Amino acid sequence: MAIGLAFQTFFKLLFDRAYADRVRTLALPTPPVDPHAETRRQQGDQLRLLSILQRDGRLLDFFSEDLSEYSDAQIGQAVRDIHRDCKAALAKYVTLEPILAENEESSIIVPAGVDPARIRLIGQVKGQPPHRGTVAHRGWRASGIHLPVQAEPADPLIVAPAEVEIA
Repeated sequence: MAIGLAFQTFFKLLFDRAYADRVRTLALPTPPVDPHAETRRQQGDQLRLLSILQRDGRLLDFFSEDLSEYSDAQIGQAVRDIHRDCKAALAKYVTLEPILAENEESSIIVPAGVDPARIRLIGQVKGQPPHRGTVAHRGWRASGIHLPVQAEPADPLIVAPAEVEIA
């Protein structure tokens, strides 16, 4: 019985390409699957903008620095450069628009049913909507994200590579 099955399988492999392909996938060893690879890839995607702000404006370096060692003038100059460079990088890759059209300090009526992710009520919130208040912050909404596609890194959680200058 086994010999008959072997001959039948042998000839089917010779003359049926689809069958041979299916058997080949069963016979070849499968590479080990990293159960955390997809999570790390997603986290890497989430870190891409932070990586750009570090690359173009050295934002993480600034946040990691102990500013108590520097004068206000030195900090001011550093902030000016970081602000300029990070603002340019953000404008290049993310299109932002205010959530509210009204200017800050303007009076506004917030009707019932407003999405709390769009408008957060702060201060003395009492009773049922509509609520009358003053715009404290217009909010921001990304209307476009144009992050560059990057090659799949070996470790997607690297935000910025170490740099070594060769003399």
